[in-house]
Amino acid sequence: MKNKKRAVVAALVTLFLILAVPLLITIFGFCLPNQFGATYYAELPKMTDRLNKSRGKRIIVVGGSSVAFGLRNDLMQDELSDYTVCPFGLYAAIGTKAMIDLSRADIREGDIVVLAPEQSPQSLSTYFGSRYLWRAVEGNTGLLTRLKYENLGAMVGAFPEYAGEKFGYWKNGDAPSPDGIYSVNSFDENCTLVYNRPYNIMDGGFDPTTLISYDSGILSAEFADYVNEYCGYIRSKGAELYFGFSPTNASAICPGTDEDDIAAYYDALDKRLDCRILGNPVNYVYDCEWFYDNNVHCNSAGAVLYTRALVKDLKAELGITSPTEIDVPEKPELPDDTQTGEGDNVFADCFIYDEKDGRVVITGLTEKGATQRSLTVPYSYGGKKIASFSAETFAGNKTITEIKLQTNIRSIADGSFRGCDNLSRLYVADNENPSACIVKGGLLDGAPSCRIYVKSAMLSKYATDYFWSRFASYMTAY
Repeated sequence: MKNKKRAVVAALVTLFLILAVPLLITIFGFCLPNQFGATYYAELPKMTDRLNKSRGKRIIVVGGSSVAFGLRNDLMQDELSDYTVCPFGLYAAIGTKAMIDLSRADIREGDIVVLAPEQSPQSLSTYFGSRYLWRAVEGNTGLLTRLKYENLGAMVGAFPEYAGEKFGYWKNGDAPSPDGIYSVNSFDENCTLVYNRPYNIMDGGFDPTTLISYDSGILSAEFADYVNEYCGYIRSKGAELYFGFSPTNASAICPGTDEDDIAAYYDALDKRLDCRILGNPVNYVYDCEWFYDNNVHCNSAGAVLYTRALVKDLKAELGITSPTEIDVPEKPELPDDTQTGEGDNVFADCFIYDEKDGRVVITGLTEKGATQRSLTVPYSYGGKKIASFSAETFAGNKTITEIKLQTNIRSIADGSFRGCDNLSRLYVADNENPSACIVKGGLLDGAPSCRIYVKSAMLSKYATDYFWSRFASYMTAY
């Protein structure tokens, strides 16, 4: 009898736990106060609200962060006064597909929709960033009803991680509160990014971790079909879709690409898409001085240049003959960031250096460096600040267990730690602005045991940063 009672009690406890865990996760996700309301994610519900409430004919520009950084909708509004301009792009990690789906419910007769995804394999595919979308819809979970049924599984799968992250911030009282460009306060009431971006802050003027390709194969067949279905839907509403181009940093285009290659890419788009192509991609390739912290993020002057090009192409398509009054701004200068500062150079003799165009790059490890279990990447060499290290520097090193970065490192190439089987700690610099060091999705490729160590006071900033947020689950405070 006692054994039966114990079995019943055990079964009841098990049932309680099975039911309690999902209930707690649901409470954490939906009932706790908003934790991402101060971040740039919180702008997505505002963009959707503007799209929903605006009246009359609209020009809706759909895409990723290049829309947020590149579109001066106040200038476009002045030039195309018969339309209300609605930017609808925030973060490429959410995915072009999600932005398309979120926009559909508010397309109305007379609208002009410009789909302008970034020139990358991810943006030109049906990739769906459920993890990032949860953060963005926190302020209006009703937006979930706009998603396609096929993506609900991905949203459900990402929910426990999102709920746990949200609970952690709430429990510790350290909800992300960025004060730089990746804050919701960087946008005005019309969803225009107004944060001042005076010049290019990338080392050497471009991000070498994400070179831009114009190979015609970059546009996936599945995505082309999805765009064509979207085009049919828009036309059924009495509106029109155009495929546009994001601003592109000329310095970041894959070596060997010329105007003939870009023309061939345009021809491939024209053949595969049912909608009209807006303008020519060549006209959206700009010198590096017009960009900010990413190869498709315009600085303040670059946003004027991009908006001017978009307005001219829209006028040509719409048969508007009025002259465009947006003046070409003065091109910003690249800052000289090669001078040295103060930092740790204790392990300077453990690295191999190469100097080119006045800049120093680490290219490998010396014989001594290859035997070290812990290394701090030096701050300067020969009186000049070191801004990066090549992907070959540490790759394949089976000895290294700990790497420490300082504030001088401005970018880390994908696969830089590939084959570092014993690397367990990557200490990042306590940059006030985590985006000062650019990383992409392949940061930890080939380093299966590596965790990212961040000072506790900076953890929430890194975990919600534009570049570093994808590695939030790998972060540990110290």
